[in-house]
Amino acid sequence: MTDHDPAAARARGQAIRKMRLARVRTIRRRIIAGSLALFVASWLLITIVLVSGHDPALAKNSSATTTTSSGTTTTSSSQTNGSSATVSSVTTSQS
Repeated sequence: MTDHDPAAARARGQAIRKMRLARVRTIRRRIIAGSLALFVASWLLITIVLVSGHDPALAKNSSATTTTSSGTTTTSSSQTNGSSATVSSVTTSQS
């Protein structure tokens, strides 16, 4: 049969509420810990790549040269990316 004791019902309700709060707290802690771990791992990877000298902005396969002499400006840049090569050259002369 059912228990109609209000104190027992209140105690069960409080126990259920405590279990739910504990579960929510655990889920929040896991999400925060996972986010923090992913953030730290991302920055650690970036730092390792930059410290090891593999900075994409400073890659050796990309170069730009600008030369100015007697009113003539020559700009050439070449970029090698895998098997394709791109070479562009601009020459401007002033009279």
